[in-house]
Amino acid sequence: MKKILQILIFSSVTFSLTSQTATSIANGNWTNPLTWNCTCVPINGYSVTINNSVTLNTSMVFNTGGITVNNTGSLIQDASLNRDIWINGGYFNNNGKSNLRYLLISAGSITNPGSFTVSAFTNSVSFNNTGSIQMDSMYVAGTFTNSATARITGDSITNTSSFVNSGRINVTWSTNTGILTNNNFYGGYAHTNAGVFFNNDSLILTGSLWNKANFYNNTPGKVRLTKNFHNYSIPKTAVYTNNGRVDVLDSWYNTDTVKGNSAGYFQVQDTTANSGYMKGFFTICDLTPTAPKIDLNSGFIDVPIMGCSLGMNENELTEIRLYPNPSNGVLHVKNENNANLKFSITDVTGKIILEQKLSNGISNFHLDYTNGIYFLKITDLQSGNSKAEKLIIQK
Repeated sequence: MKKILQILIFSSVTFSLTSQTATSIANGNWTNPLTWNCTCVPINGYSVTINNSVTLNTSMVFNTGGITVNNTGSLIQDASLNRDIWINGGYFNNNGKSNLRYLLISAGSITNPGSFTVSAFTNSVSFNNTGSIQMDSMYVAGTFTNSATARITGDSITNTSSFVNSGRINVTWSTNTGILTNNNFYGGYAHTNAGVFFNNDSLILTGSLWNKANFYNNTPGKVRLTKNFHNYSIPKTAVYTNNGRVDVLDSWYNTDTVKGNSAGYFQVQDTTANSGYMKGFFTICDLTPTAPKIDLNSGFIDVPIMGCSLGMNENELTEIRLYPNPSNGVLHVKNENNANLKFSITDVTGKIILEQKLSNGISNFHLDYTNGIYFLKITDLQSGNSKAEKLIIQK
């Protein structure tokens, strides 16, 4: 993840103790006096109003005064792409468009009904965002509210304070060490929670979720992970409470505590493993099970926790025919049931040498293996029921 803002140093800043105003009257550079009605160059302490297209060709700091970009105006950095604004007691009100390298709000105030684009943004003050923010990285050290109309896109967010999202967020990487409440859409690749996360709507990740502290997936919260679910920390302080729905398209791992009520539902496509505690009344549905609830369990599972039972039963699996056995290298599998089945062959060492889904009807397998003993297994991917038998190759 990219580094967030370090201490900004502005070499071109001049300080002023007088309170003055400057309003743009023409398109132009910030340092061009003809851009402003005061025929001057605004500096720290000025109350600056931008109604035109102003090019920021110098970095600025405001300990007093500040900048208001009206909806007809814009503040866009020049081609150097290294222009910064530091609000350290002043204000920054963006009603139009702004484009900067770094925007640091360490003291004072900020509003954004418009849109701004930054490489890195840090706020240490209370901020209610009602517009759009496009950034590379964001560091939230003050109370942050992303309203219902607001949008945030970029590479990474780190929250260390109180962050409430009622709009839409889509970032590649995100980390929470404070309190994060999601009331709308939160998307991205991967998220690490090391604080408190309340999910009341949709968390959609094309990668994985790591919970190291307290995660609450509240009814009717939805979490969808293309990769893996991890609930762990050292020392053991991770608690994932699921009273909504979690879909995991890869694997599910718990080493600490997962709990939830009867509305809680996990659906897992691949491996499930528990070495911690599973408490409450939730359901965990493993679509590729090797055991009724958890594939690999060395921890504690509360009795009321339910697995799922879908698909073919054991009697239906016994009706599937595999022949001839012994085989001279050709094996026929007759499946007259329309089911979601997986067919696998392992050698005597336990190594899987063939694994694929089984079609409805008759499937023919050409087995180019050395003579010996192998093991066949057919698994219903929904119910987890399986049929196994020994196969002899004799050419």
